[in-house]
Amino acid sequence: MKLVSFDVWNTLLDINLMLDEIAIAIAKISGQCIADVTLAIMNARAEIKELRKEKKGNPERALEESQELLAEILGVDVEIIKRAASQAVLNVNRDIVMEGALETLQQVKSKGYTTITVGNVMFWPSTYTRLILERFGLAEFIDKQFYSDEVKAYKPMREFFEKALSYFKVKPEEAIHVGDTKAEDFEGALKAGMWAVWINPDAEGVKRIHERGFEVPSVEGLLEVLERIKSQE
Repeated sequence: MKLVSFDVWNTLLDINLMLDEIAIAIAKISGQCIADVTLAIMNARAEIKELRKEKKGNPERALEESQELLAEILGVDVEIIKRAASQAVLNVNRDIVMEGALETLQQVKSKGYTTITVGNVMFWPSTYTRLILERFGLAEFIDKQFYSDEVKAYKPMREFFEKALSYFKVKPEEAIHVGDTKAEDFEGALKAGMWAVWINPDAEGVKRIHERGFEVPSVEGLLEVLERIKSQE
């Protein structure tokens, strides 16, 4: 194993805290009820995820599609969505870093693996995600970041993973991806020929659920998975 790929949201960073800040900002700017805004965000996310799962979304407009859909549901100009996302980035604090995320990144890097992120975007551009990772010290342990608005592909598309691997000239079987979404992260990575780790908070410890796949209760479980794979090599 040479390369470890991380999903970002709900793997390294808590997306619920980011979405809460966006909802607060939208409600403040537009004058709408925060409960209605929160529901709209949930509905928009579900619709976008379903489109991507079925590969019906436009990879060239991965960011714009989600922003425009949320704006349409709320009945506001898309500029409000963009402003709210900007305010959210300014307002989030260190609590946004998932428990064990920084420590896991540090340990993976100390073991000599190449570390990358492979992340989808929704409602805010990848530059904002990069800023948060920098602000709270995670980016220091990531060799390169790949995002759907930059690569023009999104998970679970095979080509998204392949573009990241080809940059480092790493074969799929020499790489492992960890993320919280079974369809996008786990199944997407497996279809690309990689090893995969699914973060399932309901999992009871580290469990092998596929020839090249594992289930873990948190990102920290990745360290045990790497040790298990290493012992087999």
